[in-house]
Amino acid sequence: MNPIEVLKQEHRNIERELIELESIMEDEEINYPNLIHVFKRLCPSWNEHEEKEEKIFSIMEKEKIKIPVYTMLCEHRDLKGHRDIISEAINSGNEFKIKKVLNEHGKIIIAKLRKHINDEDKVLYTITLQEFTPEELKELFESIN
Repeated sequence: MNPIEVLKQEHRNIERELIELESIMEDEEINYPNLIHVFKRLCPSWNEHEEKEEKIFSIMEKEKIKIPVYTMLCEHRDLKGHRDIISEAINSGNEFKIKKVLNEHGKIIIAKLRKHINDEDKVLYTITLQEFTPEELKELFESIN
């Protein structure tokens, strides 16, 4: 199995959750159960996905493949900060605070995560497919699972 295709599929899954989050944010009233449900699906899949990417980034660096690893890792940390703020607001149960935080940090997360995913799909994964043989990709896949 190709690890890049696995990661791209995970990107598509994350995008579905982002669309659902946007839908929740657009409603006049917050559908609290749906918000919790979406966030509980989004966060673990996002965490697992980032762990896999970071393993691949590390391997690529060791192989001397020039990619903006530092930038990608910084983006991961930045996105986690926004996610933590949203999670804290959800846990507060305060609808005013949740709306305020979603309006600010939710919009930031959605925009930044979409850009981040697009950058990875276009740049990093293209480079990976060019630099690794099918056998190396298989080893890469085994290393992330």
